[in-house]
Amino acid sequence: MCSSMAEQPVEQQGARPATAVVPPVPVRHFVPKHNQIALLDETVRGAEDYAQILQFLRRSRIAYAIFENVQQVNSSIHDFWQTARSVNNTVEATINDTLIVITEDVIHAALHSGALDHGETCYSKLIRERATIAFGYVGRFPSKQLYKGMLMDQWRYFYHVLMQCLAPRKSGMDGMGHNLLSAMIGLTFNQPYNFSLMILRAF
Repeated sequence: MCSSMAEQPVEQQGARPATAVVPPVPVRHFVPKHNQIALLDETVRGAEDYAQILQFLRRSRIAYAIFENVQQVNSSIHDFWQTARSVNNTVEATINDTLIVITEDVIHAALHSGALDHGETCYSKLIRERATIAFGYVGRFPSKQLYKGMLMDQWRYFYHVLMQCLAPRKSGMDGMGHNLLSAMIGLTFNQPYNFSLMILRAF
């Protein structure tokens, strides 16, 4: 009995149990529409005309990058663009007082780009010229950029998805730069194309 009583803590009269101080949780505002994603749904009205390209994009190595709806935190976006700088072929930024370093490998892992995500971001002129013929491009091959409206319907939609989801410019861009043309070639003919490097350079 004495042993049992000795193990019990003795409470002082009037004493209050200590309570841990919980720091306030910072408000995190999510931005669900920060990234443009592709609607690759064949049940949408009019989508039957693009069924083949929709199926192709869903199977492609950029499917996760263009289709996954990842929410972004507004404060993190603000911190990134306020502090981001290019350092030795990387991008460094401070987010929530934490230094992050973005490399090709980081982008590659984040976008699940696959084994063919390597090499350069622009094919030779001869390859690009031949590809425009395969894509049904109307007109001569220009030196600077092609125009989206001069592609056949399926290929026009293909380019539109790349422009909206992966290009650094999201509007007022009816012209197709040679990097995005090369991206279309790499995907169509299942050849290496460095999406990670293209995105890193766009920063």
